[in-house]
Amino acid sequence: MQRQIRTGFLKLLLVAILCHLAATSLDAQWTKSVQFDDSDMALDVTEALTFRKYPTYYHYLEMMHRFASDYPEICRLDTFGTSREGRLLLALKISDNVELDEPEASFLYTSTMHGDEVLGYVLLLRLADTLLSGYGEDSEINRLVNNLQIWINPLANPDGSFSNDNNFSLKNAIRNTIDGIDLNRNFPDPGKGEADDTTGRALETRHMMSFLKAHRFSLSANLHGGEEVVNYPWDYTPVLHADDDWYRFISREYADEAMAVDPDYMWGWPDNGITNGWAWYEALGTRQDYINYYQGGREVTLELSLVKLLLSEELEHHWNINQRSLLNYISQCLYGIRGTVTDLESGDPLHARIEVVDHDSAYSVVHSSAVHGDFYRLIKEGVYDLVASAPGYHNDTVLDVSVTDYHPTHLQVELEPWPDHVPTHKSPLFRIWPNPATHQLTIEPITIPQDQMEVTIYSLTGRVLFHGNYVNNGNPVHLNIDHLQSGFYLIRINSTTRSFIKH
Repeated sequence: MQRQIRTGFLKLLLVAILCHLAATSLDAQWTKSVQFDDSDMALDVTEALTFRKYPTYYHYLEMMHRFASDYPEICRLDTFGTSREGRLLLALKISDNVELDEPEASFLYTSTMHGDEVLGYVLLLRLADTLLSGYGEDSEINRLVNNLQIWINPLANPDGSFSNDNNFSLKNAIRNTIDGIDLNRNFPDPGKGEADDTTGRALETRHMMSFLKAHRFSLSANLHGGEEVVNYPWDYTPVLHADDDWYRFISREYADEAMAVDPDYMWGWPDNGITNGWAWYEALGTRQDYINYYQGGREVTLELSLVKLLLSEELEHHWNINQRSLLNYISQCLYGIRGTVTDLESGDPLHARIEVVDHDSAYSVVHSSAVHGDFYRLIKEGVYDLVASAPGYHNDTVLDVSVTDYHPTHLQVELEPWPDHVPTHKSPLFRIWPNPATHQLTIEPITIPQDQMEVTIYSLTGRVLFHGNYVNNGNPVHLNIDHLQSGFYLIRINSTTRSFIKH
């Protein structure tokens, strides 16, 4: 009996070993069969335009030029820089009056800043083709193109994608630049209080920062791979964004629409396809945080495939999953509060600061364009009070601004200029001490009228670094300035009727 048991055990052990070997062999065959290779690349531009194969770098250049030449009235191709190895950084502008800078919100999609996360490379090319070919035929596409300035940058790190295969294949694509720099950890870090400048950053980052500053996008998204989830701010801190409820709303819309096509897509997350960036993992110097903190824009990160080098046979399925969500996300740029700020007397447009009272932080305010006076404040449904302010003008408070999801709220704000003659004062209006200060700054009102007092600290370049509202009852106001770097700043103090500036 004991011998029979041992014999049976050995037979079971042998079966287990054979099964393991068979599974190992199958795994090896499966791994080999799903390995990205040259067969995933298009043979020519015609095949690349089926969007079922990946374009080579040369195909990509031809496709981008072809879009602009085939649709010159609504599409323009811009080169906003070159990579470390001289490859072009390209973006398509799609709009009904494409050569004009209209008083419209600007939107941006960008992809593949990690060179081996390649799904977005094809998705954005196909999205551009969908917008261009559908214009004049599809009412939703007409609405987007007629009312927005849409920018699409499919390949933000061409060296990482193509450097190791001489522009012909993605099979040896790498995450970083050829200098080993992770572009999504290379932007100014708000957690460290870094300045909004390009000093010491990768060439591709410097070009991207200049591009972002030139267009001041109201809404954008950055496409990645390696997971399936919508990641919203912040990445660097557990403190929630002032518009956290709006971010969750638009992220939920993207994920829900995609999961309606494929219920297994973006599945398994605690919040069902969306996540706060920091709650997922801390990341410093991301583009998402840079745009939200330094640029006054709104951006999420779209992680759209579990596999970074996704096989070409999966491209059609992933397009079908994401097509509706990508269009819906652009549409969000049409909603919220949309307005203009002008001079009450002349009607000229003003570059003004728009703050949502008891809601905004210094980083979440928006500004109107100096060219057209237009501004776009994306925000969740609710009723809000807004304050518009500009140097040389009295503040204007707009009460009870009602916002409804999926609808725009239009505002026309006119600011009254200060009188040409500003009376002088024999006694100081306020005293600031200590000056210079290190940790705490005290503002002591002296002859400022006792009413509401608004305090704003600016850098010498005009960027808002601090903003707060206080009741001026004659007592000193103490400000914590630990977050400010050593340097020179301007302080503006507004009362209900007057404004004062001090170095």
